[in-house]
Amino acid sequence: MLRNLVRWQACRILLNKSAVAQVAAVRHLSNPFKQNPHEKAATEEPATRIKKPGNPFAKATVAQELSFNVEEPETVIDKPVNPFGKAPVAQELPSSQHVSETKEEREKRLKVLQLEVDIAYQEGRRVPALEFFQEHHWARVLELPTKSARSKYYAFLWQIEMKKESNQRKKEERAVETERRVAEIRKERAENNHIVYGLAHTSMFLRIYDSTINHWQNNRLTRAMQFAPKLVLDCSYDQYMTNRESSYAAKQLMLCFAENRMNDEPFDLHYCNSNFEGNCMQILQRYIPTMHNPEFPINVHRECFTELFPKKQLVYLTPHCREDLVSYDPDDIYIVGAMVDTVNNEPLSLAKAKRLGLRMARLPLDRYLQWGAGSGKSLTLNQMISIMLDLKKTGDWDTALQHVPRRKVVDYHNEREALNKRAGKFNVRIDHLLKSEGDRRTSTAFAEPQKLRHRKEGMDFKLDSWATGKRKTKQSS
Repeated sequence: MLRNLVRWQACRILLNKSAVAQVAAVRHLSNPFKQNPHEKAATEEPATRIKKPGNPFAKATVAQELSFNVEEPETVIDKPVNPFGKAPVAQELPSSQHVSETKEEREKRLKVLQLEVDIAYQEGRRVPALEFFQEHHWARVLELPTKSARSKYYAFLWQIEMKKESNQRKKEERAVETERRVAEIRKERAENNHIVYGLAHTSMFLRIYDSTINHWQNNRLTRAMQFAPKLVLDCSYDQYMTNRESSYAAKQLMLCFAENRMNDEPFDLHYCNSNFEGNCMQILQRYIPTMHNPEFPINVHRECFTELFPKKQLVYLTPHCREDLVSYDPDDIYIVGAMVDTVNNEPLSLAKAKRLGLRMARLPLDRYLQWGAGSGKSLTLNQMISIMLDLKKTGDWDTALQHVPRRKVVDYHNEREALNKRAGKFNVRIDHLLKSEGDRRTSTAFAEPQKLRHRKEGMDFKLDSWATGKRKTKQSS
């Protein structure tokens, strides 16, 4: 029965397989029948499978041709992990590959990375101490695919740690200096019983604390929510940004809130399409820890702006469209895309505005500004908010566009001074040349004319001397 099964399988090989497999099958049929290779493999102990480079011209065995695509179990040998050696394959894969790992595997990999940081810190490398790391730091380290990326991130955290230590050192020095100065003031007051007027002394004005100013500015934002025009920041571009760009975007969103709150006539600011699990919003929450408190004057929505406001009032501000924003309309609700596009320069905001069927406009930068050579026309989010605040208040583009960095535009005043300076130097040089030419003409006007130049002797052309290259000799007189 087994013999017939093997012969039937060999016939299939002869009909379907390659010529090498056919020759191997014929040789196997000519040999006497032996034990089934599958039964032999089952009785033997499993050995370590050693992979060797295959030879495409080698003779194929019947066991290889008769295999039913069943992979043999490989023996895996655990080796000690070198934290600073080449990263294993599991760590070299992108962060999306680690989504399927279990909690135990994640904790095991975290312990290995903590050991890596501790060893590098003991060796004096640019790595912060273990006490400096927080949960979001370890979450970021676990997402990094390669060892070089982790080393760069460790160096970045080390710089932050050094800055914090420097600031703490300066703070302690200032505290010591303050105590010394206070002791001198108390000693002076004890020696002098007269009343001293001034700051930190007897005064008719009460001190205004920072908390009082904070409450006053928050109250101004509360009134803006009731009566001021609305401005939307579209936070739906987190998936198109790198981690560094998301960090920059979160910082700019925080500055947008600060610039709007400090203005005399702030907007009713709305953060729409916010993904609280995303990298950008998590960093923004570290900048503004109280942003989710119900009494804090900030509007953060998961919903799209088309679900919150009338579609006919929405105007998407994108630099990729062709229509300029001529004037500010208080009835319109302007949308600014919260994206930092240092890497991805695709017109994503234009595509989204077209997909939603919204009106589009761009700032008239080319009409009012002369851009310098090699400077991009990209503006930060807080600069856009400042421009819109001044445009709403004054209606003058020249005043509003003063928030554009001066390094990006050409200063007409300085450029005119430079041109005048260059023209002055050129005129002085021309006057000097004309003066020297006039003096020369005056001095030679009544001078004796120079004699005409005569042909020099020995300069006659001779073909024989020219062809031989001999030196010319003077003709005898």
